[in-house]
Amino acid sequence: MRKKYSYNIDIILDEKPTKKAAVLNLPYPHGGNLSDLLTLRNDSIVIACTRNSDININDIFRNYNSGIYAQIAKSFIYYICTKRKIPKVKKIVITSSRGGAELDKLKVNPKDFQIQYKLRSKFCSIINSKALQASLDESPKGTALLKAASHLIKSKTKEDIFDRFDSLWKAFNSLYKIIGKSEKDHDCHVALREKLLAYPTLSTNTARLLSPMTEMQIRDKLRWRQLILNDYATAKKTKALHDFILRYTDARLMKVICQILPYRQDFLTTENLLQSTLKHIQSHIQANVNNDQELTAFLCIKYMYFVRNRSAHGERLDRIIGLNNKEIKETQWLSDVLESLIIDLINSNNLF
Repeated sequence: MRKKYSYNIDIILDEKPTKKAAVLNLPYPHGGNLSDLLTLRNDSIVIACTRNSDININDIFRNYNSGIYAQIAKSFIYYICTKRKIPKVKKIVITSSRGGAELDKLKVNPKDFQIQYKLRSKFCSIINSKALQASLDESPKGTALLKAASHLIKSKTKEDIFDRFDSLWKAFNSLYKIIGKSEKDHDCHVALREKLLAYPTLSTNTARLLSPMTEMQIRDKLRWRQLILNDYATAKKTKALHDFILRYTDARLMKVICQILPYRQDFLTTENLLQSTLKHIQSHIQANVNNDQELTAFLCIKYMYFVRNRSAHGERLDRIIGLNNKEIKETQWLSDVLESLIIDLINSNNLF
């Protein structure tokens, strides 16, 4: 029987040694049912690989499509998310062997790293290590979770609040695309909203974060006038506005929408939709029932998509000097909410 090639990656970290280790299977591209073996300790990451072909280990960090490099990246992302820190790397040693005989060895020292990032703050909630194991799978869902986790990590290294929001949106985009199983944002947003309302556990921590919010806080924190005028700019969008309002029942949102309705009251009157809109609003104000999942969906899908598009389309001034204003404070708060939902979705990925 033809002997296979073994590749051992030892990543030594400048962290406190511990005996406790997590041992995980690490599926690899085109490996079928086969997996590499990942062993994680606080001060080390070790990956044991077996392949049929001879791989030039000197190309691992130069080849964009290197399967071994992908395994290293996966392992680092899993470590950072579960340990809630970016470790300082002392060195990386990659050894290739066959039949017990060493063939080659590559040593990568700290001076070879372009930069080693640090988290500016800890994640807002704990990422479930068992749930995160799905990100190690070689599947569309595994890839989406891995991308989301990588952008989530990157967001925690950003100093500029708008850069942080952009990274978080990339993570969110990766998740709602796999939930919606479509490349169209609208279809994915509809699918995600349905999931959030059907499965409250998809937004456990986020709903808890938003639950204490009052009608006044919801009104004051957001740019409601800009949202309505932007999303429903012409009379042709009146039916869409009517349908948007009727999708919500949360009493706090209904009270705010009642206050901002004059922005488009003429459109609703002309299209003979004002009375049905007012009837819906008043009935749910009287019911006085809060729905934290609806508020989560409104903020993270409807409102943040509006905010993201303003940034992506260059509709806001970029910050040249560090002066705080209401938009910066809003983006900081929205980023905290979005980070919470991203972690909720990763932790409950068994539901999609």
